[in-house]
Amino acid sequence: MNIWLLHPFAGGPALGRHWRPFWLADAWRKMGHRVLVVSAAFHHLHREPRVPGPQWINDVDFWFLDTPRYGNGSLGRLRNNLSFGPAFRSAAPAIAAQFGKPDLMIASSPHLFFISAADQIARQFGARFWLEVRDLWPESIVALGMTPAWHPLMKVLGWKERSAYRAADRVICLLAGAEAHMRARGLPSGKFMWIPNGVSDGEIQSALTIENLAHPLIDRINLLKRQGRRVVLYAGGMGPPNAVEAILDAASILGKANPEIHFVMIGSGTSREALRQRAATLANVEFHDEVDRSVVHGMLHASDCAVVAFHKNALYHHGISPNKLFDYCLFAPRSVIACEERALAGLEDLVTARCAPNDPGALAASLRAALDGPARPLGDRIAVARQYSYSTLAAQYLATPPDRA
Repeated sequence: MNIWLLHPFAGGPALGRHWRPFWLADAWRKMGHRVLVVSAAFHHLHREPRVPGPQWINDVDFWFLDTPRYGNGSLGRLRNNLSFGPAFRSAAPAIAAQFGKPDLMIASSPHLFFISAADQIARQFGARFWLEVRDLWPESIVALGMTPAWHPLMKVLGWKERSAYRAADRVICLLAGAEAHMRARGLPSGKFMWIPNGVSDGEIQSALTIENLAHPLIDRINLLKRQGRRVVLYAGGMGPPNAVEAILDAASILGKANPEIHFVMIGSGTSREALRQRAATLANVEFHDEVDRSVVHGMLHASDCAVVAFHKNALYHHGISPNKLFDYCLFAPRSVIACEERALAGLEDLVTARCAPNDPGALAASLRAALDGPARPLGDRIAVARQYSYSTLAAQYLATPPDRA
């Protein structure tokens, strides 16, 4: 089968974050399918802009569309997003000439502005059209307080969301509890599939030899442990959607009662500097810049526990699927999450412990209890991670749902 996977912000080796399209494409390729990832030549998550056109990256075919560059302004980013659909329409004949017409077109939605173009091109080629929903637009933007519901752009996104659900032959969602939301907005019965994020098969294999990885930040964690510290690691985004402030407040509580518990914060984001200032007086917290995934995995392995926190928000009643949760499970000896119980539905086996969100005291107590308990054996963690390997998820992705056989 010839599969075109569209993702405007697709990542991968030397590309940057959002590796899911790369891993799915690689897994499908190994299953015998021909796969092409179509992405933007420029976006804010790229390490470096790409030359428009075809490229071969670690055995996976990419086609980068010529999209305008932008800085920190939201208007430039919106212009870039709006350009992806027209750029795909223009490039589709050339893509088909080189890679063949698609049998299956999948549009993965970090935004919705290209979905109608993807659907139209799929129909022109006689291909099935599937929609992959990563976040619920516009609900995610509104619920996180980023834009008011009355904003005209939110009205446009709401219309595009409903249109996309009606157009798709199948909707794959990363959020386990999102079907009712989608059904209320026009998704027909039998089209919904839950396929969360996961880990690559190569990373599962690397967990067996991760102790051999050397890096100054891994050395730093090992030094802290030799000094008698218990190291709690946060590795991920530092923006408004991430409740990193709750982790810092828990660190403040533990700094008084358990000064041996030390927090290492690694990542980037719009709130990073404000968070650094918030933690400036905390002797048990240190920040480091974002590093490659393999280094993060080595840091997780060296640490005593990993932590992630979510805000209390009705948005998460649909579920969560952060990449870091799967990395934590595979590489960290313990992991603690602060979120509501229903948010974690279906993924409970990934974590050591869960506590209530927006409660630094509960998070501090949960971290203390996890550190007092035994480490989770590597074999157990690998067994869980294999359920979420991208070879397993890729096979589930293409399977026919029972009611559509």
